[in-house]
Amino acid sequence: MDAESLLLVTSPTVSTISSFDQNESQQYPNNQLSNDSSSVTIDNLTFEKIKNNDIIIKPVSRYFQQPRKPEFRIRPPYLMICISIIEISVHCLGNEGVIRRWLVYDPRHRIQGWRFASYMLLHSNVFHLVLNVVIQLVLAIPLEVEQSRLSVGIIYLCGGVCGALGASLLQPSLYLVGASAGVYALLTSHLAHLYLCHGELRYAGWRLVAVLLLVGADIIQLPVPALIGRGKIGWSAHIAGAFAGPLIGLSIFPNKSKKDSRGRKFVKFVRFLSGVSIMLLIFGGIFGNMYVIVLPHLQKPS
Repeated sequence: MDAESLLLVTSPTVSTISSFDQNESQQYPNNQLSNDSSSVTIDNLTFEKIKNNDIIIKPVSRYFQQPRKPEFRIRPPYLMICISIIEISVHCLGNEGVIRRWLVYDPRHRIQGWRFASYMLLHSNVFHLVLNVVIQLVLAIPLEVEQSRLSVGIIYLCGGVCGALGASLLQPSLYLVGASAGVYALLTSHLAHLYLCHGELRYAGWRLVAVLLLVGADIIQLPVPALIGRGKIGWSAHIAGAFAGPLIGLSIFPNKSKKDSRGRKFVKFVRFLSGVSIMLLIFGGIFGNMYVIVLPHLQKPS
């Protein structure tokens, strides 16, 4: 017997196997186990004994794990699709008459607070409706997929409210219809999205260029309706909605880059500052409108 075989015989592991083999041979007298090769399981380890007295250890899992099937989660961006359907329905069924009078933003009825949001369901004509619906679908779908539906809904609604608040202070005699302020909030909220998730977004540079081109195109065409005699554009509502978009986005967007090289404290500070700023602007607009409502009563002679 060589030294290697002697070490195997004297090792406690092999002695355990040998005793187990003896018990097996007693239990199976007909020599059901082959002399050339046998397999023994001890303490979740499989020992295969080959005729050359080589021992091969194969680990065996204690628990059987079934293969996991890939999970497919379909998250269609249905929020803005539903909002667009509602706007189309209101335009077709109730753009004239009593419904329009109750939904339009009327500066003479500032006390009716729902008008600061309900005017977004109305549009002046078919072209105005189609333009807003198409743009808001194009802008909202990537945000719904990459951020959340709730965030997109809040930005759209708050952008419209901020637009009405801004128009009521900067253009106090202007009637408002249309969802342009909410659309502009969605447009500029892409800047906040690009800032928070810049390390994980594809074509981030092209998306930034597209946002800037859309903003520039709208700024250029602002004086066109007035020049051709097609009425006024609520530029104050557009500006207020566009200014509110990135502030709200920085405040409420849940997803942000996991590969962020910037300090987390700085990003948290920016988000906190944006939240405080938009709250101050909203409350400032509300108190400003309250002052405008109360001021005529104060100026009346007693």
